[in-house]
Amino acid sequence: MKKILILDFDGTIIDSNFAKKSAIKNFIREKYNIEISRIIDNYKFQSLTRYELISLVKNSPILDFEKSEIDTVVNKSVIESNFDQYFFDLFKFCTKNKIKIILVSNTPEKSLKEIINKLKIIDCFYKLIGKKDNNDKKKIFSEIIKTELVKPSEILSVGDSIDDYFASKVNKIPFHGIHNYSLLNLAKNIPLSSTLRGIIKSLK
Repeated sequence: MKKILILDFDGTIIDSNFAKKSAIKNFIREKYNIEISRIIDNYKFQSLTRYELISLVKNSPILDFEKSEIDTVVNKSVIESNFDQYFFDLFKFCTKNKIKIILVSNTPEKSLKEIINKLKIIDCFYKLIGKKDNNDKKKIFSEIIKTELVKPSEILSVGDSIDDYFASKVNKIPFHGIHNYSLLNLAKNIPLSSTLRGIIKSLK
């Protein structure tokens, strides 16, 4: 039985990836009159944070009030997205088996906490770790191993992107993918499921 479950957020707990992209693109179009897709390709878009995208289109550092504006728009789009109802079955299983759930997301930490609070699932997590400074998931996963005094084999990482997979692989943490086109090439090497219900078997 695993001791720790690391969960990604967007695209894993909640189907918000498309909604977030659309919200950011619409915000940039309405506020700056710019079509971001004409400036950068989708890969570049995916690699930049919402704050970096705003700085790019305005060609200057993003200000605090602008961060607040984009956070409000994006947070609303996420909260209104489809939530995986099997999350509660997973939470019950982890509670019964004393598995700590750590939420690790590339969403800015302040926004992540606000969203989780509004979804009323804050008490389901042992820890919340959002994006701040230059931390990335590879470093975060390594820190979890050290601070929680566990072996990589005692952790299960769950996510929907190739970055989640590589962050897990670098740290030798078992990975379970939530069905996403970016993970299809790995289908022979990792377990994949369409909902969180499918990961319970990987926790045993």
